[in-house]
Amino acid sequence: MAVYLDHNASTPILPEVLDAMMPYLKSGAGNASSLHQGGRFLRSAIETARTQIAQLVNASPQQVVFTSGGTEANNLAIKGMLELGPSSTLITTPIEHASVLQPFKQAGQAGCATYFCAVDHDGVVEREACEKLIDEKQPGLLSMQLANNETGAIQPVEYMARYAHSHSMALVHSDATQAIGKLSVDMQQLDVDLLSLSGHKFYAPQGVGALIIKNGYIKNTLLSGGPQESGRRAGTENVAMLVGLGKAAELAQTKLFETQAYLLELRRYFEQQLAAIDGVVIFSHQVERLPNTSFFSIPYYHGETLLMQLDKAGFELASGSACHSEVTQPSHVLSAMGIDESLALNAVRVSFGVDNTRQQIDQLISTLNQLIKQLPAIMRQAAG
Repeated sequence: MAVYLDHNASTPILPEVLDAMMPYLKSGAGNASSLHQGGRFLRSAIETARTQIAQLVNASPQQVVFTSGGTEANNLAIKGMLELGPSSTLITTPIEHASVLQPFKQAGQAGCATYFCAVDHDGVVEREACEKLIDEKQPGLLSMQLANNETGAIQPVEYMARYAHSHSMALVHSDATQAIGKLSVDMQQLDVDLLSLSGHKFYAPQGVGALIIKNGYIKNTLLSGGPQESGRRAGTENVAMLVGLGKAAELAQTKLFETQAYLLELRRYFEQQLAAIDGVVIFSHQVERLPNTSFFSIPYYHGETLLMQLDKAGFELASGSACHSEVTQPSHVLSAMGIDESLALNAVRVSFGVDNTRQQIDQLISTLNQLIKQLPAIMRQAAG
């Protein structure tokens, strides 16, 4: 069996989560909007899950809107809270997930003024530059992720949210999908108005998530139809998925410190050995990061080639580049950080989960060293 090291992309479903879901998967009948006993039973399960999500992020259950995942939550935050048009001004960062960047692009096409806060060489938002944008542009919305999915770098959301609220009328949204289950996420402490999360980033099923809205009001719904989610998101609820999301939230809250400590131990152990490889660069290693994330580059080893070789050897990692029309492009995050393209194209990400072990890290490091030895010496010398 392959060693899975791509938990920032998606986590497996925990056994406890699956056990909680099974009764609702097996029943197969009923609608939570029905008034009969079966419907009330399903409605109760949904509201329990809503409470579990609210408790995880220190919000009230009424503020939780269930979605199909982080992408829908981010789209709802951006498209649902503002009247997008020439009178709207929005600010975000260039290192956001595509589910934020694409709605911003669409908002720009609709006539909105869109601006991007610069990030430094470590991939962290430059506070002064962002302050200046807020002061000058007076945005209706500031969207800033809590932690980056590639580098793991934690962003100054609390600071910028408080600044935006005291210097403008902006709503503040944070995509917290990568932070949930790895960091303590307190919506009140962060002082954000909108918070996105996605179940499959913290051991719940894929295809379920939530947007937490401080005032509970949405101007524009993405889905129109029935009265579900208090009229904020139409559609018959997938009860089993929501139960799984709720159970995963409960476990994430109760096991947070244990999980943090274990993941940080794995990352430190991995990077201690990784640093011994000639020329290796670990991105954002000087700033606070997610405890499970290591994004690195070996200058003389193309990232996708390394990824394929590791896959053949039984290790599943992520590449820091994307292929479009047979053209390989570097990570937009590394580009925003000012990383040289040749180095960015070699980037590979390891993201640990609670099921990973030191033994697996030893095996990965051993395999990396073997693959490097197989490269022509002239390539290594040229990089050095």
